[in-house]
Amino acid sequence: MAGQPSSSTNRTVGGVGTYPAHRNPSNPKHIQEMARLWNVRPEDLEIGPEKDIEYMIDQMERGALGLFWNIHTNPMVSLPNRMRARRAFEKTFVVVQDCFLTETAEVADLILPTAMWGEKEGLMENADRRIQLCEKAVDPPPGVRADFDILVDYARRMDFRDKDGHPLIQYDTPRACFEEWKRVSRGRPCDMSAMTYERIKAQNGIQWPADERRPNGTPRLYTDWTFHTDPDDAQSYGHHLTTGRARTRKEFEALGASGRAILYGLEYFPPAERPNASYPLWLTTGRLVWHWHTRTKTARSPHLHAAAPQAYVEIHIRDAKRLGILPGELVRVVSPRGRIEVPARVGDVVREGVVFVPFHFGSWERNEAANDLTADFVDPISNQPTFKQSACRIEKIRRTHTLAPGETLADVARRHRLTLEQLALANRLMPPYRADVGTVLEVPSMVDPVLPPYLPYRPMSLWPQFRHAATPGTGMGEEDGGRGME
Repeated sequence: MAGQPSSSTNRTVGGVGTYPAHRNPSNPKHIQEMARLWNVRPEDLEIGPEKDIEYMIDQMERGALGLFWNIHTNPMVSLPNRMRARRAFEKTFVVVQDCFLTETAEVADLILPTAMWGEKEGLMENADRRIQLCEKAVDPPPGVRADFDILVDYARRMDFRDKDGHPLIQYDTPRACFEEWKRVSRGRPCDMSAMTYERIKAQNGIQWPADERRPNGTPRLYTDWTFHTDPDDAQSYGHHLTTGRARTRKEFEALGASGRAILYGLEYFPPAERPNASYPLWLTTGRLVWHWHTRTKTARSPHLHAAAPQAYVEIHIRDAKRLGILPGELVRVVSPRGRIEVPARVGDVVREGVVFVPFHFGSWERNEAANDLTADFVDPISNQPTFKQSACRIEKIRRTHTLAPGETLADVARRHRLTLEQLALANRLMPPYRADVGTVLEVPSMVDPVLPPYLPYRPMSLWPQFRHAATPGTGMGEEDGGRGME
């Protein structure tokens, strides 16, 4: 299951390392099935476990991967330790196929603009296995083609052929492609052989499996308590739970599942990176409700961009007091891999000893990408990076000012666009605020960030230093006539 339609579809059709219709690339029977369906020689089909993105980056660094074709994703923002990833991308030929010029497009050798939803025809799968029809409403801009047309054209230009010398790709429309897919899916967990465009549209989507026995689809799976864990049915033989090594068929058979669900009890292993004397804080990253993933679309929505236009670092109030950091002050977050400069958001949302940076922001022009900091260690089973577990420290970025004769602290504060209280707090001065001539003062950079509240029902006095976006999406602005709160 995946939350994104593109991810769900990808998994079903074999776009993430397995063969189409949940076939196991380590199962000779499944290899034979695909060879028969595609009319190719079995020995021409790759076998073995899937290759993850971190493996591909390693191959790029070694010069063993000559072409990386990136379709509708933005790894130059979403990958951990992204500067390492960028250096790897620059060693290979990168194709970016997308509707938007993303941060990944900026490192591409070739960009293929594509049609968007509403400009092309096809099917998509949602998280509940529902297959839905997307119909073309308008033509795409001149020179822009659908992904389907680009990939079919590429296959023909490469002259891909089956074992009898016929063109490997026999279809030229999405509907004809779906007819081939129905044959490929027949008898598999995601069987769609009984679906048609007309029935999908009439029923506003059909949930697979949908075969002759269940032509209207299957709303709920496993009602017979039988799972796809037979060795000749399973999508994968799984992995060794400690090393991540791909398990053999014999090891999988030894589990004795054969139709029963497999539940694993895992041993805890501590994170590969932990805070230390040089990097004493935990860094964790995540999402904001106003943005989706790398902001490819949401950054182009004025309402959503206005609600959360920039990155920041969230820090507990006691950590901020100990480090002498002011709310809204521009600070430097440093990890063993890189550094960013973002404003500090001080409060009690995160735990003491932990800082949080939203990962959505990754412009090459602004030094605020959370994944400049994150570690690229991966879980050995899922190959997912440990985005939530990195070590970091926070450094102040301050100028100095020497108090001149006749100059007051209020004069210095006005000159640097600070309040007297901010200047006093930065220098740990107590009321009444006084300093002698020649005193060297630290001057913080205050950026007055627009930061949406996590919890609109909490008292605003917790964060009086922030200017909150006065939009319906934040829940703010009602009491002050929609002007926003200072």
